[in-house]
Amino acid sequence: MKAVDIRAGLRLVVKNLETGQIPYMIVGSIAGSIYGEPRLTNDLDVVLAMDATSVDAIIQSFNATQFYVPPREIFIQEISRGGQTNLIHHGSGIKIDLMFQKRTPHSVEEFRRRARVEILRGLQAWVAAPEDVIIAKLRFYREGESAKHLTDIRGILANTQVDREYLSKWVKTLDLEKYFAKI
Repeated sequence: MKAVDIRAGLRLVVKNLETGQIPYMIVGSIAGSIYGEPRLTNDLDVVLAMDATSVDAIIQSFNATQFYVPPREIFIQEISRGGQTNLIHHGSGIKIDLMFQKRTPHSVEEFRRRARVEILRGLQAWVAAPEDVIIAKLRFYREGESAKHLTDIRGILANTQVDREYLSKWVKTLDLEKYFAKI
């Protein structure tokens, strides 16, 4: 297998999503690195806002000759429950985790607040707002207590201006205060 080139993978994924007119936002380690300190990763995390009628667009955008693409039924099932699936680029082995937008108040607000950001030289993409990246990382920390999430949050807070009022509101609403206190 070839060495993973996450930048090339990111360019390809963004191009395919935008060509297919699929509403998306980049989250996870890539988003954390954009706003905070760079961290190595071998996968891309993307939230998609779509319904079952949009499944063909995603399947057509990620050609099965270039990507492992799950069966249509998997997409429909995961979209309906706000779950996730993944794609794998055959040439590089890059894994793209596709998370389908949940219908919770925060998830809807988070997607509405996404921002167009230059993620690589000459490449703009939709990225979760820094406050929402922090909230997601607090949720992941609550689940597994991996210190990397707290480190990522500290990096974002040190490098990016955040809306403290918005952040405080959702930290409280989502019962994340004791985890945020560790920052």
